[in-house]
Parts: sequence; structure tokens; C-alpha cells
Amino acid sequence: MKKVVVVIGAGSIGQSIARRVSAGKHALLTDLRQESLDSAAKTLGDAGFDVSTTVVDVSSRSSVQALVANAIIIGAIIGVIHAAGLSPTQAASAAILKVDLYGTALILDEFGRVIAHGGAGVVIASQSGHRLPPLSVEQNQALAITPAEDLLSLPFLQPDEIMDSLHA
Repeated sequence: MKKVVVVIGAGSIGQSIARRVSAGKHALLTDLRQESLDSAAKTLGDAGFDVSTTVVDVSSRSSVQALVANAIIIGAIIGVIHAAGLSPTQAASAAILKVDLYGTALILDEFGRVIAHGGAGVVIASQSGHRLPPLSVEQNQALAITPAEDLLSLPFLQPDEIMDSLHA
């Protein structure tokens, strides 16, 4: 059975991490855009990596579930690298929260159910969070324990509470 490393986000960060952790394993590259996947797969494939690709929308539970099902068919999932996301220069607050917060929660929920014993996951996050005041204890707790489907309903994540996409 193949050992599978799932790399979500086929950009330069995802590719760099894939190079370090997927030698001798199967790298399943995923991204929202097929053209990004094609380019990344060619680069890694030309370097000798065993690679396949699949399109995923991390903000859609059914899309993430399809990704998990695809990965399981390939082999034992021993690693999940989540390097997909939006920045404040790319999108509005609502989109950032849907992809970066809700999407990350979906990835952790769905892969947490199937990752092989001893497997590991890494989530790459923005440094933007370090430029803002810290969240309150209550906000941190809410983010930690609220089910994924309810995250975007938290009062402090509502549009009238987030005036700047940097704060998302």
C-alpha cells in the first residue's frame, strides 16, 4: 500500500513542503485551479516524485470529502499539508473566513477521521494574525470548540464586526 502525503495548495509553499516530505511516497496535490495543479505536477513529476492531482474547494465539505475519498483509494494517508488560503489583498473578509477558517476546520475534521496512525498534519497560516491584538480568551475558546459548520456564525466573525479584510 502506498503512503500518501496530501498537499492542499499547489503554490510555491505547498510544492516546497511536498519536496521535503513526500520523497518515496505518493504526493496528492490539490488546488482550486487545475492549471496550478498541472504546473505543480509537472515540476514535481520531472523531479522524480510520484504525483497525482485533484481539484478541491476547501470551503465545501462535499469537495473536501471527495478529496479524502480519493486519497484513501491511493493509499494510507500519512501526511496532510494545508497551504491553501486567501490573503487580505486577494479577497473580502467573508471569503477569507470561509476559506481560511471554515476550510481549515473542514480539512482538520475530515482528514482527522482517516489519517494513518502516526500520521501528521501541518497548517500553514499567515503572519497577519501576529500584527493584530490578540483574541480574547472567550474568542479563542469559541474558535477551538465550535463545530466547523457553526464557525462562521460566531458573533465576533460577523461582517459588522470585521471592518477590514486584514482582520479576517
